[in-house]
Amino acid sequence: MKLTPSSRKPLLSRMLLDTTASAAIWVGLLAIPLVGGAAIGIDSARSYLVKARLSHAIDAAALAGGSNLAAQNVADDIRMYFDANYVPGFLGSQLTDFRVIIAPDNETVKVTATVIVPTTFASILGIQTVTVSEENTARRSVRGMELVLVMDNTGSMRSGGKMDAMKDAAKDLVDILYGSRETVANFWVGLVPYVASVNVGAQYPDWVTGLNQGAFAPTTWKGCVEAREAPFDQSDATPFDPGNTKFTPYLWQSTIDDYQTERANNGWKGDNDWTTGPGGSVDERNAAQNDGYGPNLGCGPTITSLTAEKSKITAAIDVMQPWHRGGTMANQGLAWGWRTLSPRWRGLWTGDTPPELPLDYNAPDSDKVVILLTDGTNQWYDWPGGLPGRPDNTTYPDADYTTYGRLSEGRLGTTSQNGATNEINTRMLVACQTLKDLGVTVYTITFRVNSSSTRALYEQCASSPENYYDSPSNAELSAVFISIGTELSNLRLEQ
Repeated sequence: MKLTPSSRKPLLSRMLLDTTASAAIWVGLLAIPLVGGAAIGIDSARSYLVKARLSHAIDAAALAGGSNLAAQNVADDIRMYFDANYVPGFLGSQLTDFRVIIAPDNETVKVTATVIVPTTFASILGIQTVTVSEENTARRSVRGMELVLVMDNTGSMRSGGKMDAMKDAAKDLVDILYGSRETVANFWVGLVPYVASVNVGAQYPDWVTGLNQGAFAPTTWKGCVEAREAPFDQSDATPFDPGNTKFTPYLWQSTIDDYQTERANNGWKGDNDWTTGPGGSVDERNAAQNDGYGPNLGCGPTITSLTAEKSKITAAIDVMQPWHRGGTMANQGLAWGWRTLSPRWRGLWTGDTPPELPLDYNAPDSDKVVILLTDGTNQWYDWPGGLPGRPDNTTYPDADYTTYGRLSEGRLGTTSQNGATNEINTRMLVACQTLKDLGVTVYTITFRVNSSSTRALYEQCASSPENYYDSPSNAELSAVFISIGTELSNLRLEQ
């Protein structure tokens, strides 16, 4: 059939109508995946937000709660941190599974969580929920560190079980930092016991000047030294630096030939009556306590310089004992703690300390830390059983021999006991501030100390108020060391 112009229009119109109808069908068909894709995109975005929040909560729980994996309720602590960082019902999600898996060696903790997220628009495609799971593992690790424990070993530590409590607490700290390992990469620990002097070790005779072993007969020099003259007494200058930097051997001279009239008339004796020479007599046993006598009277345990092995540090802690006489001079303990960490002393410490230690201050990925503990006030002790000093303070105003000699010598610029305490405190604070300025972290602990001024002194010495701890009891001291150990023991995420 031939189409005329008038007959084409209805057909064309019909064709156009048919095309429009087809297009509508196609648009409708295409809209289904477009709407579905948009729905999936919206719900995927919601799921991503849930996953991000879940991941953050898992990381926080593993790091914060797992900082002390040996704690009795560590799993509960981890769940607490998770709950604090993942709000229940976040975007309608529901927690369906939460697990804490701690390795048998307490070195790693794995935290996993699974939530179900209800969909919104994707439900039109029959997708009602989306499951989101996250997990991470934290491995306990210690950042590179040189740590020195400066511990009070004075005679007052003998009372009330204080020495045993301090040793147990220090070993708790070591256990936290080492875990079950004998060594930790780039981790070193030193120990500086102090009394009224510090024992550097008899293996360093070249650090002292004027050492005469015959003067110590019938024994030998134990290793304690006198403080150098100011300002070197609070300095990390080595014995080989220019100036008066070598040390004088600690030698408590015998008083057996002194005060003969007083002995004859009153039955008094000297405060350190020992007989010299090869056939002489001394009693420098720890068990002798205040009644000991000899050239090393009051000289405590030897410094343990930076050591990698856990067992050696633990053994050094076990050796500590309360040593009587002299008094308490924590400023010299702190000074030797500094020298144990100072890079100026690199290569001078022998034994288990490698020649490349101590490292520089602020070395990459490494910290220097001092923990200073005392159970009393810095003071110059005067033994009441002999001269000089007591039993007649008015006639014989003096006190025991110490790292600063006799009180009557005035090496601290005073012959007053109170004045000496003030000066020791002042010099101690100078050393504290110097260490802090060098980037060394200083923790301080007062242990069963009644003096508010001493507590204030140690708080001022610490790197921050949070770095100062007061322990009024033996039981609380353990918690103090655990707290410090937990803070020093860092975790790193494995994923």
